[in-house]
Amino acid sequence: MRLSAERLTAARLLIRVEEGAFSTRLLGGGTPLAARVRVLETLRWMRALDAVLGPLCRRPLTELDPGVRAALRLGLVEIVRLELPPGLATDGAVHLVKRLGLSSAAGMVNAVLRKAAVGWRGRLEVAAADVRLSHPWWVASRWSERFGRAAAEASMAAAQEPAMTWVWFFGDDARRAAVDAGLRLEPHPWCPGAWSAPEDAARLVPFVIEGSAYAQDPSSQLVAHVARALAPSGARALDLCAAPGGKAALLAALGGWSVLAAGDRALGRVRLMAPLLRRVGGVAAAAADALTPPFAAAAWELVLLDAPCTGTGTFRRHPELKWRLRPGAPAELAATQRRLLASAAGLVA
Repeated sequence: MRLSAERLTAARLLIRVEEGAFSTRLLGGGTPLAARVRVLETLRWMRALDAVLGPLCRRPLTELDPGVRAALRLGLVEIVRLELPPGLATDGAVHLVKRLGLSSAAGMVNAVLRKAAVGWRGRLEVAAADVRLSHPWWVASRWSERFGRAAAEASMAAAQEPAMTWVWFFGDDARRAAVDAGLRLEPHPWCPGAWSAPEDAARLVPFVIEGSAYAQDPSSQLVAHVARALAPSGARALDLCAAPGGKAALLAALGGWSVLAAGDRALGRVRLMAPLLRRVGGVAAAAADALTPPFAAAAWELVLLDAPCTGTGTFRRHPELKWRLRPGAPAELAATQRRLLASAAGLVA
């Protein structure tokens, strides 16, 4: 695919994310790598990009057409993060707005990016840490108050780095097939059964798509391993907030349950995780609100509650969450978590 086509794909995906879509659902296995990188880098660095672009535009960025915003951000991210020659990136952005049917903005895009290419470094060098590291001001302030300025800045910097892909395989045969196919796998240092391919992570994707492996961060995988270690053999287990189903599927793969059930409030999310649960087998899934769970009380040896949270620990994989969270979200979610925990406790044998 030509670079111009990949820019167009990236711009259209960014517009969809701005409309409320999630990047992880849009950037499937069929998305060209060049487009995927542009989308994620733009979402990660959006506040820093806007801090450079905003003062150079006659109108606020929020008042521009979404396609123009996407073209400006993509052009600047190519210069700042992908280190493309400024002339090439600017020319690409100009052609992009024309392909989006926004030819009247071509001159403005050209002028703004030419100025941004010259002055972006100086502007960001003097910017506050939350701008320079592209985080909401209130997140940076909250982290600084709780952990100290140095730790907050280190956390923001870490959140800007792409996350490594980790998978677990549906059985040893699936893992051996990956090795036989030439994939060099490395185990995680503290999470059993978690594997990466640092030399060629992209080659893991086909195994995930075909259903022989499941991509999941080691911290999430570890929850299932700890749960399996805590519960007696033959226990009845229930995952109350199961979607997208990774923990429930791994619990099933680890085995040893007399009953394993998974529930989630949204029927659409239950349907979304159904293929994964069918793939591993042994999980009964249902649409169920964990605040009023339709499950037998005091009847489950293990109840897993991965309660809804702010997702600040997933910024590396879901960078658009930074721009959707509100300052009041942590307190609101904490109250919900307390109610969910009280409800879940009544199900434990």
